[in-house]
Amino acid sequence: MQRPTRLFEMPGADIVEIEITKPLPETCFVGLTYRLEGTVKLAGIGVLPWVYAEVNPLLLPLGVAGEVSYERGLPKPISGEFSIDLRFTDIGDYEVTVVATPAPLPLPIVGVEPVVGKSDTMKIKVAEAPPPGAEFEVSGLVIYPAEVAIGETVIIACIVTNIGGEAGSYTVHLGGDLVAEQSVTLEPGESKTISFEVTPDRAKTYSVSVNGLSGSFRAVEVPVADIKVENLFIDKAEVYVGEKVTISVVATNYGMAAGTKRIVCTVS
Repeated sequence: MQRPTRLFEMPGADIVEIEITKPLPETCFVGLTYRLEGTVKLAGIGVLPWVYAEVNPLLLPLGVAGEVSYERGLPKPISGEFSIDLRFTDIGDYEVTVVATPAPLPLPIVGVEPVVGKSDTMKIKVAEAPPPGAEFEVSGLVIYPAEVAIGETVIIACIVTNIGGEAGSYTVHLGGDLVAEQSVTLEPGESKTISFEVTPDRAKTYSVSVNGLSGSFRAVEVPVADIKVENLFIDKAEVYVGEKVTISVVATNYGMAAGTKRIVCTVS
């Protein structure tokens, strides 16, 4: 079986799987501290790895990695959690990767492979220090689908970003023809998608507003069959016993969809 592409394998080295459970926000700010969290799993018995953050174009100095704790359970595969605190001093675009090494230094050691695992690379933008306090921005309004039948679900979603310098809470208000609200708490630079599920109960175009963003969707009646039986015809009003009589009707579908109707003839 092919190994996951996020793993970096050095010949003869143990393979360490790194999973990021709390990534950095896409936008960070100069002077603020951000905590990166994840887990490490070692496939097989081997030396416990150390982890550090590799930041391009700069490699963070020794000591940024912080303390790493592991659950020991030999001869079972070793796993553990880690956290790395990052503080940026310059604006720009960066790529951040968590690297595992069998030594406490991110440097080659004689007889030891320097790298035994890498995480996915996170691309972030570092901007000037934000204004004090929490400040929020709402963007990316999505309404799906744009047309539904009465009684079907419509999803209304948007992205909320804390562009301020402190954590805070924000309430997203759904307005227009439908009303609802949700609250979200975000760290500085953190973004989260907020979604509402609504169900229209009549055919019309519904207006939607979410904290300054606007849109609409349309609800329509579900096409149904409407079959009517008309024009009863009996070819003979009086017959002898045993004589055949033809009885006929005309069935017409006045609806907007195909359908079936059972026609019963009763003679008494």
